[in-house]
Amino acid sequence: MAVIELSHISKYYGKFAAVKDLSLTIDKGEFYGFIGPNGAGKSTTMNMILNFIKHNGGSIKLFGQELPEHDVEVKKKIGYVPGDVRFYSQLTVQDLFRYTLEFHHLKEDQKELDNYCELFQVDRKKKFGELSLGNKKKIAVICAMIHHPQLLILDEPTNGLDPLMHARLFHLMKEKQQEGVTIFLSSHNLKEVEDYCSKVAFIKQGELVGVEDLTKSRQKVKIILLRGRSLPIDEMKAIGAKCITQTEQEARFLYEKDLQQLFSVLASFAPRLDDVTVENRDLEEQFMSMYATGEARS
Repeated sequence: MAVIELSHISKYYGKFAAVKDLSLTIDKGEFYGFIGPNGAGKSTTMNMILNFIKHNGGSIKLFGQELPEHDVEVKKKIGYVPGDVRFYSQLTVQDLFRYTLEFHHLKEDQKELDNYCELFQVDRKKKFGELSLGNKKKIAVICAMIHHPQLLILDEPTNGLDPLMHARLFHLMKEKQQEGVTIFLSSHNLKEVEDYCSKVAFIKQGELVGVEDLTKSRQKVKIILLRGRSLPIDEMKAIGAKCITQTEQEARFLYEKDLQQLFSVLASFAPRLDDVTVENRDLEEQFMSMYATGEARS
């Protein structure tokens, strides 16, 4: 079952296309990453999904229901952590939790709230305006989780978190995913996307430029680094390797074909090589190869 269905949605500000003709489907229970440079359109897309801003053309469905017609109904099922957390600064943390529960017409589950506060080391007596960026993010996470949403939309949720809180947050997210919660994560931290997401969508200058199933691609694409005075550039290209960078004594290749061919070439040129490295392409390498040719709009 598709939880998020975006069909050719766009957002224009005058002639400027913040998002253009974007289509994306996220199924129930997926941990889905959404990455791109600053200004690529990630937050704009999330804001359109949440109906905070209107989309120009195309359609948005959440849980099979069209927006904006079913806006109120579907938002009851969503937890959201914004990139820039802003609550009333004079309210205490406890008041924010209480108002969040009242908004959803729920009574406080004291045990659950205690567990969240202990997990994230939250002081409920403090006023929100007194908190650091990391502590504000923790409050936003708890407020997003407290009504047991079926969909979590997280826009840069780990900004300001220390490594311990970062690890606890993602351990909790994986638990929620195992319970059937769908998670849509925007992040600049490519390592966390690679470690936790099953799929990732790449956006550049408002347009979707690729979707990768990380469960299938992790072992497929290789990065080969060759060092030496006489490198087999033409021979590597002949077996389908793509040269990414090249200097006089070093070359890096992208390769996703038959490994037997690769090792045959490397073996025949071994006496001329000083060093050889073969490793799986990680998400950072993929990101850089996809975006190095141009900058996203600001």
